[in-house]
Amino acid sequence: MPAHHANLFHDMTPAQFDSALNSIEARLPSLARHQVIVELQKLDALVGDGHSNVGPWRDSVIAFHTLPIALYWFEEGIIVRAADSAHANLIGARVVAINGMPIDSVIARIRPLISHDNEMGVRAYTPFFMVMPEILQATGVVSDMQQIPFTVESANQRRTVTLSQAGLFPMLTGDADRSWVRRAGWLDARDRAPAPLWLSDPTNIYWYKYLPDGRALYCQINTIQQKPADSLQVFMARAIAAADSAGADKFVLDLRLNGGGNGDFNKRIFLPLIKSKYDVPGHLYVLTGRRTWSAAQMLVTEMQKYTTAIFVGEPTASHGNAFGDSYRIVMPNSGVTVRVSTLWHQYLDSRDKRLMIEPAIEAPLTFADYVAGRDPALTGVLGR
Repeated sequence: MPAHHANLFHDMTPAQFDSALNSIEARLPSLARHQVIVELQKLDALVGDGHSNVGPWRDSVIAFHTLPIALYWFEEGIIVRAADSAHANLIGARVVAINGMPIDSVIARIRPLISHDNEMGVRAYTPFFMVMPEILQATGVVSDMQQIPFTVESANQRRTVTLSQAGLFPMLTGDADRSWVRRAGWLDARDRAPAPLWLSDPTNIYWYKYLPDGRALYCQINTIQQKPADSLQVFMARAIAAADSAGADKFVLDLRLNGGGNGDFNKRIFLPLIKSKYDVPGHLYVLTGRRTWSAAQMLVTEMQKYTTAIFVGEPTASHGNAFGDSYRIVMPNSGVTVRVSTLWHQYLDSRDKRLMIEPAIEAPLTFADYVAGRDPALTGVLGR
């Protein structure tokens, strides 16, 4: 890690790193496999940047399990947004405790495992780790990984249910946020509502649609990559031409599911917009959220610097100056991947200490909006 990171001790001291590493080594004979992996998560998170991480949600070698529910940190709290058919009655319930431990205490136990650039990363990944029995056991929330009591609240009534493992946690590899993709045999809180645009095609790298009622061209880019037969340059030219042809008044760029990719492609997105008629105050909008990160953060920073774009939604998951470009250290025996950042990306003045790009129009997602299929961010744009 010290050999490959651009500056491993930017947020901790060598003594802290050595102490943490020595602690793992001293306890290694008494730790189970999953406990060792969680210790590696803590060690990498201690580095203090999101690209230095151990990811049980994207490393199939780790093979952690999941409980039969999916959670999301809505404005109202951490709520069951989806579940397998046997636990459908839990959908919509707010989690208040696990094994009798209050939810705030559970979050505090999980937090040291989450590699992040700012608090939006904590909000994004806490719900993932909260349904992994291995993590709940290794952090001392539970002792039994097979039978885990969850206390939930709905309709002002509390109840405790015992949950068991329901297979392996689904791999969410890649730069686009795939956590919203429906699981076979599972039910979702939004099943009875029309799919909002931002969740209608999350696996598509980039696409657009004209919205006649709002006279807006909606363009979603879910990863900073290129389709083999449709380059970003060609795509953006086509999207802008479609907006012009339809007489659009606004161009809306949605980056809420965009976790990065290749930042070298960003200029193929923002330069055409700068040259278009939409780069004037009140006509160009960018939707951001807790998964807008890495190369997508770079794009947001560039657009903040060089365009008149108005940002809407949640704050981004990183900041203008950040570490990135992970190097993968594959542990020789377990095969577990430990990532460390190799480059420092400076897009803003070194004196700019902002931890995130704050939206001019705040539009957090509530559970009520989610159930109804409403998109408060897009509504905030179209209503202007």
